[in-house]
Amino acid sequence: MTIAGRIERLPWTSFHTRLLVLLSLGEFFELYDLFVGGFVVAPISAFYKVSTAVAIYYNIAVFFLGAFLGAIIFTYVGDALGRRTSLILNMVIAGIGLLLTPFSPSIQVLGALRFITGLGVGPEALIVLDVLITEFFPSKIRGRALAIAYTASWTAPIVVAILAYLLIPHVYVIPGWKWLFIIGGLGILTIIPFRFLIPESPRWLESKGRVDEADRIVRDMENVAMREKGSLEEPLQVQVITSQRVRISELFSNEYRRRTVMLWIFEFLQAGVYYGFASLAPSVLASKGFTLVHTLEYSMLIYTSYFLSSLASVFIIDSQKFDRKWQVSIVMLLMGITGLAFGFAITPVEVIATGFLFGFLSNIFSNAFHQYGAELYPTRMRAFADGVQYSLSRLGNYVWLSVLPLVLAKYGAVGMYAVVFVMAVIVTLDVGILGPRASKIELEELSH
Repeated sequence: MTIAGRIERLPWTSFHTRLLVLLSLGEFFELYDLFVGGFVVAPISAFYKVSTAVAIYYNIAVFFLGAFLGAIIFTYVGDALGRRTSLILNMVIAGIGLLLTPFSPSIQVLGALRFITGLGVGPEALIVLDVLITEFFPSKIRGRALAIAYTASWTAPIVVAILAYLLIPHVYVIPGWKWLFIIGGLGILTIIPFRFLIPESPRWLESKGRVDEADRIVRDMENVAMREKGSLEEPLQVQVITSQRVRISELFSNEYRRRTVMLWIFEFLQAGVYYGFASLAPSVLASKGFTLVHTLEYSMLIYTSYFLSSLASVFIIDSQKFDRKWQVSIVMLLMGITGLAFGFAITPVEVIATGFLFGFLSNIFSNAFHQYGAELYPTRMRAFADGVQYSLSRLGNYVWLSVLPLVLAKYGAVGMYAVVFVMAVIVTLDVGILGPRASKIELEELSH
């Protein structure tokens, strides 16, 4: 009777709800920081007297370079020392980086601190939500659990947009844009104590041969389930392979080669599509001639769609008729088309409508791919494999957010989103042809 088999038969209980709340707190601040970058480009450009492209590079692209390395580093920490150790350390680094950023004496120092912040923020979604939800929740509800956690976290862009609207045009002792970083840093340091309440992954403990520790955690989960739901079904028979070390060559073994190639291509390119809008929309609006106030107003309206999108995904993410494979590939194509329409948009109504639609599609896609990428490998190598492929999205962010602003400056919004559209088409074909189906398939069977 394995730990994984006992988890698979559990219903949703207050244990799961409490866990989701604890996990979502950290993800809220990751998303907060991801969206802050786009809003402060213009004031940073003016404050340090640099071009928009330079401001985007040091404020956003370098941040994602740090996130790329952070995802790799904390992947090893998560597999070697435990998910819990990883998710505490990464938040400490992110909080310190955010607090120091607004006091940077030069754009280069700001870039260095954004890099450090990225080191901490980079693995947050990967370890905290993707991996831990995949390992704590049974297959029949794991997609819904991840979508609910992201939906709660996706209030962050709305909060950022409101704060930006209220703070950026003004000076409150220090320029308003600096308060956005300070608020984020203080928020992260406030939630760090709550991280100690998150239990270690029992699936990870079992894969490391620490069965007694895993048994205690699962026994607590079972006691809560029996108290709230009554008797439990018999545990499922799940084969678990223990391992102390994973080699990258194993990702290209006959068993995993196809999905590894698919995920690596996907992660590198999807970053340009997703963040080509999420991080650059305010700069695109400015390039279209909208004033700072109008840009902040329109962005606030557009970014509400991310929350609504994540909420909608709760009801479809576990659909077997619209499998996660197709939620990723088909919605990505629609995002590419909508992004191109946003590039052509001229009037406020066109800008808000196309931007809102892009945002609404974005988190149906994002929630599905976060679950999809985490469930395609077994527990013994999940954090490592998911970390490597997810780190490529952060590397993609660095590359594309260095290149796309240059395309925007030279060829305008239409030229930039034409590049984004081509990437979306490649991603659609990649996942559609190479990706396996995934919805409601038992985790150890799917990831074997």
